[in-house]
Amino acid sequence: MDIAPTDPPVRLLRFWKWVPAVVRAAVLAELICDLGGLPPYLLMLGNLKLWPAIPIFLPLSALWLWLFWQYLNGRGWPRITSAARRDALRARRLGRDVWRWSLVAGGLGMFSVVGVAFVTARLANLPRDAFKLSLDVTAFRWWTQLSILLLISVSAGIVEESAFRGYALSIIERRHGWVVAILLTGIMFFLTHLGHAYVTLAFLPFFLAVSALHGLLVYFTKSILPSVVLHAITDFIVIPIQYGLVGNLSVAPVWRTGVDKAFVFYITSVVLFGAAAIPAFRQLAHHCRLKFIGASANKRPREGQK
Repeated sequence: MDIAPTDPPVRLLRFWKWVPAVVRAAVLAELICDLGGLPPYLLMLGNLKLWPAIPIFLPLSALWLWLFWQYLNGRGWPRITSAARRDALRARRLGRDVWRWSLVAGGLGMFSVVGVAFVTARLANLPRDAFKLSLDVTAFRWWTQLSILLLISVSAGIVEESAFRGYALSIIERRHGWVVAILLTGIMFFLTHLGHAYVTLAFLPFFLAVSALHGLLVYFTKSILPSVVLHAITDFIVIPIQYGLVGNLSVAPVWRTGVDKAFVFYITSVVLFGAAAIPAFRQLAHHCRLKFIGASANKRPREGQK
């Protein structure tokens, strides 16, 4: 059945294309974060209040995130936007070698970027309760604690990467290029996290570094899948440390405590892991070029074909 050019979805789509790319990207990123992340959060709060020993919110949230991902990837109504949604998400499948080097390069880069966050925490004058969770996770049994951490990490990986390195980056990149897209999505990523007590202006370089790292992964692989995986794994590891569930993270200003072993370790991590990520990204770029050449060769007509 053909869609008439005067049908409401068509008229709305034409109007939407008149909106500046940066505005469209910001609006869609915020909508994706709200619509994707709010239902799992509400499910978790309700579950913890009524049946804290049975974390049924985890499978229910997994179902919601799967359905939400399917819609962002082109499923569902309206069909006229299916191709645009699929292209904007960039959830392209990758070969084994590209996956391997994406995780190696991205993982090394993420260790360096997390080091930047820890260094910033020691240099910035953070509020006293900067790393205090609004929810006392330690009050629940270990399996419920694990379910909470899994939900927060996986939800952030899927929703935030879909919003920023998927839709927002795609929209801005097609209009303004990769450099501008990575920079602006990094600023959007920072603004979205301003609700966290630790996120002050001092952390803007950290969020820009995160955006640059994931932007490079998308640039080389043309897919957000490695970023989704790395984002979720990093949050699952860092959140317990960040909020004092594992170990004791010091955020005391370095000008009060002096340069201690922890601060030296953070600086060393930034330099060493950042340096190690460079050759890994070169290998990733090499395997991505091979994949592109192979895909182009497969599209050429065979001998005797037109």
